[in-house]
Amino acid sequence: MSLTSTAQTEPLKLNLIENASSGIKSESTIIPDIEGHIAAGYRIIDLPAGNSINKNLQQFSKSHGLSRVSVFIAAFNIVLQRYAGQAALLLGQALVKKNNEIDEIELGHIWSEFDSDMTFIDLATQTDNSILNEAALKKVDRSQIQRITKSFNTGLFQIFFITDTNADNGPGHLTNNQNIITQLLDNIDDLYFGLHFKENSDKFDVSVFFNTKRFNIGFFELFNDRLLNLLNETIKNPGLKLGAYNILGRGELHSLLNDFNNTVVPYSNEKTLFKAFEDQVVKQPKNIAIVRGENKITYDDLNRQANKLAHLLINAGITPGDNIGLLVGRDFDMITGMLGILKAGGAYVPIDPDYPLDRQEYIFNKSSIKVVVADQNYPLKSLIKAEDFILINNAQSENFDDANPGLLIDSKQLAYTIYTSGSTGKPKGVMIEHHSAVNLVSWVNKKFNIDANDSLLFITSMCFDLSVYDIFGMLTAGGTLVIAQKDEIQDVQTLSEMLQRHSITFWDSVPTTMDYLIRTLEKETPFYKYAGLKTVFMSGDWIPVNLPDKIKTFFPKATVVSLGGATEATVWSNFYVVDSVNPLWNSIPYGKPIDNNFFYILNDHLQPVPVGTVGDLFIGGVGVARGYANDLEKTQYSFIADPFHPDNGGMMYRTGDLGRMMPDYNMEFIGRKDNQVKIQGFRVELGEIESTLNNSGLLSNAVVLAKTDRHGTRQLVAYVVDNRNNEVEDEVLKAYLKKTLPDYMVPAIWVKLDRLPLTPNGKIDRNALAVDDGFTPVNTDIIGPETETERMLLNIWKDYFKKDNIGVMSSFFEIGGHSLMAVQILSKLKKTTGKNFQISILYKYPTVRSLAQFIDRETSDYNFKSLVAIKPSGSKAPLYIIHGDGLNVLNFSHLAKHVHREQPVYGLQALGLNGVDEPIDSLPVIAYHYMQEIMQHNPQGPYLLAGYSSGGYVAMEIRKQLIALGREVKMLIIFDTDSEKTEYKDWYSLLPKKAKRHFPRMVQALKFSINQMFRSKALHAPLPTEQKKDTKEFYKLVQKIKSKHITAFRNYQLEPFDGKLYLYRAKISVHYVEYGKYLGWEKYAKKGVELFEIPGDHFSMLQPPHVAMLGDVLQNNIDDVTAGTATAK
Repeated sequence: MSLTSTAQTEPLKLNLIENASSGIKSESTIIPDIEGHIAAGYRIIDLPAGNSINKNLQQFSKSHGLSRVSVFIAAFNIVLQRYAGQAALLLGQALVKKNNEIDEIELGHIWSEFDSDMTFIDLATQTDNSILNEAALKKVDRSQIQRITKSFNTGLFQIFFITDTNADNGPGHLTNNQNIITQLLDNIDDLYFGLHFKENSDKFDVSVFFNTKRFNIGFFELFNDRLLNLLNETIKNPGLKLGAYNILGRGELHSLLNDFNNTVVPYSNEKTLFKAFEDQVVKQPKNIAIVRGENKITYDDLNRQANKLAHLLINAGITPGDNIGLLVGRDFDMITGMLGILKAGGAYVPIDPDYPLDRQEYIFNKSSIKVVVADQNYPLKSLIKAEDFILINNAQSENFDDANPGLLIDSKQLAYTIYTSGSTGKPKGVMIEHHSAVNLVSWVNKKFNIDANDSLLFITSMCFDLSVYDIFGMLTAGGTLVIAQKDEIQDVQTLSEMLQRHSITFWDSVPTTMDYLIRTLEKETPFYKYAGLKTVFMSGDWIPVNLPDKIKTFFPKATVVSLGGATEATVWSNFYVVDSVNPLWNSIPYGKPIDNNFFYILNDHLQPVPVGTVGDLFIGGVGVARGYANDLEKTQYSFIADPFHPDNGGMMYRTGDLGRMMPDYNMEFIGRKDNQVKIQGFRVELGEIESTLNNSGLLSNAVVLAKTDRHGTRQLVAYVVDNRNNEVEDEVLKAYLKKTLPDYMVPAIWVKLDRLPLTPNGKIDRNALAVDDGFTPVNTDIIGPETETERMLLNIWKDYFKKDNIGVMSSFFEIGGHSLMAVQILSKLKKTTGKNFQISILYKYPTVRSLAQFIDRETSDYNFKSLVAIKPSGSKAPLYIIHGDGLNVLNFSHLAKHVHREQPVYGLQALGLNGVDEPIDSLPVIAYHYMQEIMQHNPQGPYLLAGYSSGGYVAMEIRKQLIALGREVKMLIIFDTDSEKTEYKDWYSLLPKKAKRHFPRMVQALKFSINQMFRSKALHAPLPTEQKKDTKEFYKLVQKIKSKHITAFRNYQLEPFDGKLYLYRAKISVHYVEYGKYLGWEKYAKKGVELFEIPGDHFSMLQPPHVAMLGDVLQNNIDDVTAGTATAK
């Protein structure tokens, strides 16, 4: 058997393929990756067709003048196209021919284009022509076709169709089949799967060979069913348009459309949002409804205040259905305003007081707002005319009736309009009716047993649709709403305290807020526990896969729920309760629809796609919005008739999201189809920002993307071009955007380009901008100071760093900070503020802003601790590193960046660095002090101990003391420490017997000392006299501590221990007295020394570039030991 291919090329034919290939969409995948596969390899199975389909296909082919293989391939390609969602497919083709009784395989391709106006006969004819033309394309070298199409990510020739005419279909044909496929696999790389079509004059047979790493048998059994279903359909109705054919069988259609969406249940569809609240007023009038700070209000008092406002509005001429603006702060007035507007028959339209004035005015005009309910703080800050305001305070001060108005309000009436980002540069107002919101609230409270014993911490904006459940869900259940203020929301430590202080049972936020809370708890209070929180809702953005388990560490009784949906479908339409996280998940499942809501995953023809196939997400049911306020065109595009459940809501919403149904019938969210992203939980249309920038007159062109930095935070990045040499500053552009857009829509990162990349079609190539271009922003733009403390600190930083391009969000370490710089800055800070600060404070507060906030809220000196959190986050066992002769731990910052992201790193700095505590001259006492702090942080262990330089001896003593307490020490790690403590001996006494043998090494040590001298001189040289004085004072303190430590080390005797030692030795040695390969440690570690040589010298091994190797080797060893593949006791 042989495979033939020639290297001759014909330009005309290559152009034909190149033109055809341009129709392939780069974002599509040929076939989805299905869970359940096994190890890499290939498998062959037969796909049964049956006598009936054999006979019908032969008759159909003859009657239309087509070959059987063309008809079969056409049907095969339709099924593939439904899986891939592409307008064109390019398959590999292998023709098996006999040449002197020897099978030969000739390679080619089959090109198919799909047009919605094509019939099946058209496609089969096109396929027939492609096969016929194959003879003319045989001499096109396959590598050249790949060269042409490689930029399209098509999966070229990853799916093959083997045509085997005059095949032997008798006994043993599978063996022949296997020989042909084996020959093909030997010559083609990374095949996904292929079909082997074998025919003779009587019948055809089909087998499939597939990559077991990507697919399982069940996938192809289902694929075969769909293929045979489609063949039967096309043979019966060959004249139908391609889009009219359904590849799914009735059973599968029923499962996707009905079983999955079996959500219809009775709900209080006649009720309004406020009616259930009024019921609670009757049940429990004296219960607390809202808490804000030290202030509280009961259900009865809240109801009376809302009633007064309602009567005021009615007297002012408000009629049912009117839109009423709500411009208030985060206070009782916010809730009173909502309830009062609804009770008067109006629909509330929240307007954030912090929005730019132009945006406030746009919302006012777009929603045809009749009046604005405001508190007295905001009318003067608005462009809205004064006569359009009703002050909420007037309702309470004047003698209005406080009884329920009792208006008969239809549940199909509007309840609220919330504005979301729009693609044209203007936001869209989503109109939601009462019954839709009532259904949502009813489902949550019933599903998760929310009642009068619950309390929710309100941390979102009233302009964010999460507020709808937060407010009305709690008031409907009879629970308590605790309103957090802006400064409290921004301080997650305060939020964690509020949870306990107010006995919060319900948390609802975007994932980033909860993630920030968890990361802060891990860093600040790792042993925090609060069992009172029973429900955690997260929605609005991707949830980090490891976050649910972390949540349960701090909130052990919490049920973690992932929710999704859209503002256009009343907050949430689907949910997934995260009991445990599957380590194979790429994302948290999107789950299933909530009560009376439906989800459909459809193709471009609005047909359900197969399980495992990516399609467009549509939402149906009673949650679907009425539409967009005063925007008929957008409403007609996004809201269409629901053909699947016309009697339950009647409409469905086109989300613009992509998803797929998984085999367990939970949805998986794939991402946005268009240009929308989520920033801080808010949906942002990038086009709105771009449109605003491009219409500013300040630049030539702009593109905005959302990128994720190395901390997992999504930020907006603006790429701007200005060909007019205006050199417009970033701050000018930001200020312009802030006139019309909220802060979360103003890009954090600005990149100036000479030109934007273009596609071959002349369009802006967003994919080229989206690739990794060294983007590592963590608020890298220059942000100016806002407070006096920030201004003072920023001036100090600029003075010492000798840089002007520093902002309040610049990180001390990322702009070149080191231990000497830290000493100088903190010494200056002590003189300015009168407060002592330890160097390690810069790990906790590395930016000007964070440090300024700490200084402003601190009333006394910072409580000194030896334990410093260098990299506190991560799920692995913490690594504790003891300081070297420098006494502080700043030199470990680079190492912390080069270990695994889940590896926590803590440092131990010397007692006495604060200038208050007396240093210690006993090594066991020093070790005991450090051990106490380690055990306080991590009471049970196990422990990973490391010591750098002289810290190696302290690490050994800590190990000894921990073992004596019955604790497990997994690893003892030494960074470039010799066992004889030569630094602390009278080394002249050692010189005579070593000088001759080790003279070259002593020269190296002398060179090292000289280099260190010049390094220190270079650091001090540019310093003004005052800065040198600050540094000198600090080093006097350091020398005092070091003199005590020298005494401690000289009096300490190392003892052999029953364990293994991990030694990381610098390649360039500065040990002027050589103690052998293992620096003498083999005498002490009874189970041996594992030696790892690291490039660099004693100091540079911890600095780039050498530290990258140290981090990798160290992490591998830690993982081996903690995984049980090695032991250290």
